[in-house]
Parts: sequence; structure tokens; C-alpha cells
Amino acid sequence: MRLAILVISAAFASAVDAQVPGTRMTVDVSVTSVTLRGDTTGVTYVLYNRPDSQDSLMMFAVDAPGHVTSITRPDSLWSADTLLYDVQPVAVWGILGLLAPAATAPSIAFESLGLPGIATTWAQGKWPMPGCCDDDPPPPTEDDVLATHSVTGKTVGIDPWPSDRSVQGLLARLRGLTQSSCGSTLLWITDSSVCTQLLADIDAAESYRAAGAFSQASETLDQFVSLLGSSSTSFSPGVTSSAYWLLRPNVDVIKSLL
Repeated sequence: MRLAILVISAAFASAVDAQVPGTRMTVDVSVTSVTLRGDTTGVTYVLYNRPDSQDSLMMFAVDAPGHVTSITRPDSLWSADTLLYDVQPVAVWGILGLLAPAATAPSIAFESLGLPGIATTWAQGKWPMPGCCDDDPPPPTEDDVLATHSVTGKTVGIDPWPSDRSVQGLLARLRGLTQSSCGSTLLWITDSSVCTQLLADIDAAESYRAAGAFSQASETLDQFVSLLGSSSTSFSPGVTSSAYWLLRPNVDVIKSLL
């Protein structure tokens, strides 16, 4: 059975009218792990509906252009699917018991072929659907539900493998992801000096690679990772979990090819 109404969550407050039912909430989406297994990437999230939210979260979804190969649901009060409206590939969870304000959801996860990337999310709170009677207004279209009753955002997702899998190509992709993480739209890294050094490390690694100095390139990427944090639970000041889990696994893939 395909889920009929979308809910995909954001890690920030709704940008639409705060009085629109289904959007009167702020849901934090925390990335707790990213795993690499062959050509497959897995991402695990924890959702938190903030106490000042007015709506209970009903569904959460993440864009998955490479198509989901596996998806988990915490228990029988959750549903999970891999298509939206039988067309758009996503990882989507329906919360049958709802996630009330001030509540934290159990971990949810999905896997897909590809590499960690930046994905669009949608979140939808519980809102009254139109009734069944002749005098009621017609039900909203699918596009209306997305545009009017959902909160959009960005999180770490899974991009399909790029056509260029060379070290040079993957370093160029890593540079773009780092710039996006430092940009004003995401602000996953807020320390400008860290951003400057991260980009410098990528450029240095590419210079070493081009010269055939692969050990030095690998060591430079180790320095890149150290700027993000000392471990998967201890991030550097100004570095969020989203930035760490977006960039660190991509570095691991590049290093494995050096």
C-alpha cells in the first residue's frame, strides 16, 4: 500500500504561515550515523518535535533519487514506504501514533545505492482532512498537500553514484558539498576559518594526487577529517552532525581509492 499523503521533515521551523494546520511545528532531524557498504550507503535519523510545536508529526520523508534498497520502521505504530504517489522515489515513514510536541522518535533508517549527499525533506503534522459530505470543499490535490501542509528542509541523504568515480572527480564533488555546508542556505558549518581550511585541504589533496603523491593526499584528507571532529559523537565547534556525516564518509570513499 502506497502512502497517500506526504510528510517529510525539516530541522528548522516552517517557512509558511504558522497558522496553516500541519505546518505549525519545528522538527529537528538529527543524523546519528552514516554507513558505507560496497556501493550502498545507509543513513540513520532521530526526529524530535520541539515543545513549542502546535501540531503532532504525522509523516516524515527524505528524497531518494537513487531508489531505496531497504528501509526500517521502529515498530507496528510506524509504516514505511519507498515511493510517493507511486512515482517519486523517497524514504517515507508514516507515524500512526503521531509524534507529539516535546517527543523524540525512535531511530529510523534507509539504504540506497550511492554516496552521502544533500537531500530535500518534507514534514507534515496532523491536520483535519476535508469531510465526506457534498457541501464540503473538494480534497486538496497532492501538490496542494506538499505546498500548503508540509514543511520542507534539507538533511543528509543519498545521491546516486556520479558518472565520474575517479579520485579527481570525487574530490571535486567533495569540494562542492563542503561549500554547500558552509553556505548561508545550510549553515551546517558556521566557523568561516574551518571552512577556509577545509577547502584548502581539498585543493592540496588534489595537487598531491595530480603529482602522484598519494600518501600525502591521504594525510591531507586525514587533516580534513580532524577539522570536522575527533569522533562521530564529538564535533568541532561550529560543525554540526549533518556536516560531519555528509563529509566524513565521502572522504573515506576517496581515501579507499588512493
